[in-house]
Amino acid sequence: MPGIVGFISKNILPDTHPCLSEVAGKVASSWCLEGQYQQLIKTTAGIAHHHFNNQNLSVDIWGDVYSINGTDCQQDEVAELVANQYLIGNLSELCSQLNGYFTFVIFDKQAQKVTLATDRFGIKPLYLWADNLEAKGFASEPKALALNPDYVQHIDLAALKTFVDVGHMLGEQTLFSNIKRLAPASITSIDITSLEYDTVRYWSWADIKTNNAMTFDEATAHAYTLFDSAVERCIKTVKQPTLAITLSGGLDSRVLLAAAKQHFKGTIKTYTFGEAGCDDAVLAEQVAQLAGVSNQLVSIDEHNWFDGREHGVWLTDGLKNMLHMHALSSVSNIAADSNYLLNGYLGDVTFGGSYLFAQDKLSLSQSQRIAERYFEHLPNANITDAYFEHTNDDPILIYNRGVRFIGAGSDLLSHELHNFKPFMDNDLVAFLYSLPDEYRRNGKLYHAMLLRYYPDYFKTIAWQQTGKPISLQSTDVEPVNNPLKQRLVGLIKGSVFERFARKLYRRITPKRHYVAYDTWLREANFKRYIKNTLCDSNSEVKKLLGDEYIDNVVTRFFAMDDAIKPEKIGSLLTVELYLKRLQ
Repeated sequence: MPGIVGFISKNILPDTHPCLSEVAGKVASSWCLEGQYQQLIKTTAGIAHHHFNNQNLSVDIWGDVYSINGTDCQQDEVAELVANQYLIGNLSELCSQLNGYFTFVIFDKQAQKVTLATDRFGIKPLYLWADNLEAKGFASEPKALALNPDYVQHIDLAALKTFVDVGHMLGEQTLFSNIKRLAPASITSIDITSLEYDTVRYWSWADIKTNNAMTFDEATAHAYTLFDSAVERCIKTVKQPTLAITLSGGLDSRVLLAAAKQHFKGTIKTYTFGEAGCDDAVLAEQVAQLAGVSNQLVSIDEHNWFDGREHGVWLTDGLKNMLHMHALSSVSNIAADSNYLLNGYLGDVTFGGSYLFAQDKLSLSQSQRIAERYFEHLPNANITDAYFEHTNDDPILIYNRGVRFIGAGSDLLSHELHNFKPFMDNDLVAFLYSLPDEYRRNGKLYHAMLLRYYPDYFKTIAWQQTGKPISLQSTDVEPVNNPLKQRLVGLIKGSVFERFARKLYRRITPKRHYVAYDTWLREANFKRYIKNTLCDSNSEVKKLLGDEYIDNVVTRFFAMDDAIKPEKIGSLLTVELYLKRLQ
């Protein structure tokens, strides 16, 4: 994604060097301190870069700051405020009050020091390259570091295995042991003379205090007020006549459209991904007609689903499984209308309680619960870090899954689209996580707010996840199993007819989902592509994980072994394509 690149080195590189030119976006600023340090900022259409410079400091913010300590602010003034608070030693206090998703870099001209900061939830990525405890560089994209001529590549095998088994990285992991993602809510200081660095935390989830005094009805009303403010804060920063929204059959994008209609005075255009006739397409069209906006269906099928995904792997530095790049093919079309995208990121989590474990799991220890998701890779999730301390497990999952997996999806689009994520507004999240878990469980609070304040959008239009409208009486959050499918699976599972039966089932039953990777990966042409890419004797993943492992995984996948999910094949392809291009 676009953003910040900095190198601490005697060798100053031109902007045309691959370690700088391959970073997404267009150059907004580039400067160097000859023989010591160089820095470059790249942006999307000039959006979300804020700069301040005087005789003492240079400050660059990449991202958005919407409010400070609950009060809306002018984004163009934040960089100077950061500079002033840094000079009086109050940077940590200020950062704890900044509401938005950002990274920033301060270059102290007098002290010869670089200071890096990440946002409260670590949504905007920033990576640090360090060898032997000496900082060498930092960047919003790992490739900027990995392509530096002084960089020596060290593959992190533990991280690679995590990516293949879990489907995404955990904690600070990247594919390289000497490049790590900076922690959320952190400030890292680097002495450019000694290369020594240290990191401090300015906020943790323990700072959210429990609120048991508020009634459910009061909580519903206050949640609406905060949500509406979060959307309005984002929309105020739009500097183009059109706003884009990716609209599905879910709840999050629908309520964003409803809220945007109240606050955005320009044109709203929506985009839906999938096959014609799938639930998402049908429901999104209903909602778009109700809102009076134009909706475009972006077809994803067995013929075009892979288009552009090899480049998508490069854009996300091999950190996003290529099977989850659904929106990539439409980026240029959306960007032709608007570079601003309203994103329903983690609405089902913060509002809907979808990460809350079932009641029968609460008797287990936290590590036992999280291990059900991450298996032997649990230590990499850093669950004992004080940052995650809270009354439930959500903070661990918000970062390890929400940021490291789902968030990489918006990173994928960020070379042309600037994403707004109002469900992660600091004030809204702090309020929701101060409430009893039971308010959010099974979407109770969320559904109550939607039905009370946006009834036209939710009372009669179905939710894709269940196939029926939400209600205050129902606690259903999962679809009922289709008996036809269950019987079909039982009859043909493991037989030579299974592949044919899967395709037949998709043709004769309603299309609930917009992708069918289990079928598409097994089409003859793509089967050849997988074998030629992964099973070649010179494949990078074979060199790292061994011939026997790769051949076994691929063989079992095509033999319909349920233990080998499409995501594992996608993970292996992702790593292979990234490492090959990095050479």
